[in-house]
Amino acid sequence: LAQGRRHFGARHFAQQSLGAGSRAFIRGAMLRTRPFTTQRIYGMGFIVIVMMIILGIHCSFVFLNWLPKLWRADAVVILFVYHMFFLNLLASFYQCVMTDPGLVPPNWGFYMGDETKRRRYCKMCNVWKPDRTHHCSICNRCILNMDHHCPWINNCVGFYNRKFFIQLLSYVYLSLTIVVVFTIPELYHRFIELTQDEDLSNKTLYCITSVIVGMAFGFSVLLLCTLTNFIKFHTKLVLENYTTIENLEREEGAKSKFDIGRRRNWEQVFGAKAWLWWLPMHTQASRPIGDGVRWRVHYTRIIDEDEECPPSG
Repeated sequence: LAQGRRHFGARHFAQQSLGAGSRAFIRGAMLRTRPFTTQRIYGMGFIVIVMMIILGIHCSFVFLNWLPKLWRADAVVILFVYHMFFLNLLASFYQCVMTDPGLVPPNWGFYMGDETKRRRYCKMCNVWKPDRTHHCSICNRCILNMDHHCPWINNCVGFYNRKFFIQLLSYVYLSLTIVVVFTIPELYHRFIELTQDEDLSNKTLYCITSVIVGMAFGFSVLLLCTLTNFIKFHTKLVLENYTTIENLEREEGAKSKFDIGRRRNWEQVFGAKAWLWWLPMHTQASRPIGDGVRWRVHYTRIIDEDEECPPSG
């Protein structure tokens, strides 16, 4: 049996293991949005805070720094590049909040063909739990491939929105990098003008806007420092095919049994088409590979002591 096992690609495995009904379920799951339950409404306060931070930094950078210089060549280029990242930031944030992270298929686990190994049962949801599925006490439901519950998006990060979560972190980081780099010259210019001008009585508005620009710059630097290790951590988890929950339980140096290679691990989250990895949207070409229920497992052959190893060469 061990000799008969071969390492197939994740895409081939997913295509072979999914029937027509499963593919239809996946198409519906990709488009499913989270319902507005009472818990979701209560959690919107965090989203309001996030939006206030995002829009505050955005308005300071665009309207106070570069809008007065609009139609200069450098201003046009900087604002164009910045808004490419910023619009994708908003789109990925919306997808993180609204996309259902993954629901256990109806009646899964009640048929012998689903899986032959020992299954886990959730007494809260009254469903059998596939591999990597966990119950979220905040969402009060089971989540496919649950990574963690994120209060800042008021949603769980799971199989169908983990891609959007990583994209959100990336676009926030890139947008903040542009803000920090191109705010430094503006701050220097304002500092020189305020310190060398003896009469500041006619520059009250200029002083106020300078304080706002300085606060936005400082907050952006703080967020960049905070996000640097956070992005590295989550990128490493995706490449090693771990979730945050699984990482808490892993032994030091242990390799995930779901690790099928860094490229295929990445494709399980971002899809098979590399040129669509940037897109904060699920299409047939850019959706995660698989269904969040069945997982390709990395097998390691164990040779018994009495079994003779074949000669090399």
